[in-house]
Amino acid sequence: MSTQTPALYPAASPRADLDTRALAGELSRIVGRERVHAGAAARQRHPGDMSWLTYVHAHFGRPLACQDVAVTARSTEEVSAIMRLASRLGVPVTPVGGASGVQGAANANCGGILLDLLAMKQVRHLDRTSLTCTVEAGMLVRDFEDWLNARGLSFTHYPASAEWASIGGCVAARGSGVLSTKYGTMQDHLLSAEVVLPQGDVVQLPPIPRHGVGPDVTQLLSGSEGTLGVLTAVTVKLRLLPSHRRFAAFRLDGLGPGIEAGRRIMTDGLRPAVMRLYDKDAAVKSLERAVRAGLDGETMLIMVDGRHERLVAEEAALCDEICLDLGARSLGAEVGIAWWENRYAFYHPPHAPQLPQIWMTMDAAADYARIRAVYDAVTGAIRNAADPRWGLTLKTHLSHWYEWGSMIYPRVVVPEGPDDLDEALALHDSIVRAATLAALEAGGVINDHHGVGLRLAPYLEQQFGATGLSMLRRIKAAIDPAQVLSPGKLGL
Repeated sequence: MSTQTPALYPAASPRADLDTRALAGELSRIVGRERVHAGAAARQRHPGDMSWLTYVHAHFGRPLACQDVAVTARSTEEVSAIMRLASRLGVPVTPVGGASGVQGAANANCGGILLDLLAMKQVRHLDRTSLTCTVEAGMLVRDFEDWLNARGLSFTHYPASAEWASIGGCVAARGSGVLSTKYGTMQDHLLSAEVVLPQGDVVQLPPIPRHGVGPDVTQLLSGSEGTLGVLTAVTVKLRLLPSHRRFAAFRLDGLGPGIEAGRRIMTDGLRPAVMRLYDKDAAVKSLERAVRAGLDGETMLIMVDGRHERLVAEEAALCDEICLDLGARSLGAEVGIAWWENRYAFYHPPHAPQLPQIWMTMDAAADYARIRAVYDAVTGAIRNAADPRWGLTLKTHLSHWYEWGSMIYPRVVVPEGPDDLDEALALHDSIVRAATLAALEAGGVINDHHGVGLRLAPYLEQQFGATGLSMLRRIKAAIDPAQVLSPGKLGL
């Protein structure tokens, strides 16, 4: 058994000291009996997030989703009443939206109450003049985008999990989407938030962010994974729906020229909506399945969008020029178009992994001075972390680019893991540890946009330092002294 297992996955079980029937009765008085489920029904209704950790623990009869009661809230007032009750009783609460995360964060592994927010999905206010919208946290990203598109608008936050992910969940995990290179990550979309604190107090944060009214508390909630408050509504930026798109694809002679092309594009002030650089394995063994173009090496996809055709054409031409100047060979627009049309296929059968496979992504971000070293260190560490008999496969791309750097997105699959849970976790943990420490030692950060969850919580002290993590714990203790909200998550 891995010596890491107890730290990574604390024992999960319903709380023996909790009167589940009495708690369900109290919650029923707040929301109605039909929206409260207790015991096994609560755990079957909400089996956990979409991480391998969730699936494998459930498969072996040791589920991480161990809530005693699940309750569905439909309003901020109900959330406030639920939190007041939980705070008074000292019962843990795990807020959950679409549960589309891949790090194990949306599991009620300390028992108590699972607070389901998916019924909170109203658009409260659309400001077409300012292009902002206040929307409740349970609205699914795909539904929100469809609603906006019908009105000529776009959220421009397109995560691969759009059909499952909730708006609040995207904020809580500080998620990103395929258009982030131009439009930013979820934190860049976020303007304000309504949040219910652990004791039930409702706080409406300032409507205009980052403008000299003290610390930006809204951004403190971004990436907090349910540990500091329950997001009930957020105000986000919108854009007019782009009317023009230009696609391009390039074959590169190695990863280095591709990274340099991305660096020049970003530091020159160009902003393609999509820029994805695939290493050889990712291009040949993953991207090729979607585009059927005979790819045989490192490949860059670029998409430029906007409202003005001339501006889109000029920006696309400048991106093309940078790539060609670095020796890239144009593959035409069709490869990019095929990827765009099939970009969600990878997350459905037969492409999506399933047990008895082990799978994970170990993305890491770094500045341009270090990103190649991070790529080399992390991919090398992953390959060396598993005995060759397990047949580990690794496909890596860079898909989120910033003015200062980029990220690597390694997809790891073990075709068939051990048939014992502890052995499977030991193999999984050895890969996680090797990749995480390699990223830190090479000058990167241990994640880019998938959040921390259970998988990476043990490494936050190495990321922040002992005093940095102590500061975060003091913030948590000040806001939630009884440790009611998502106890233990983020290492807090």
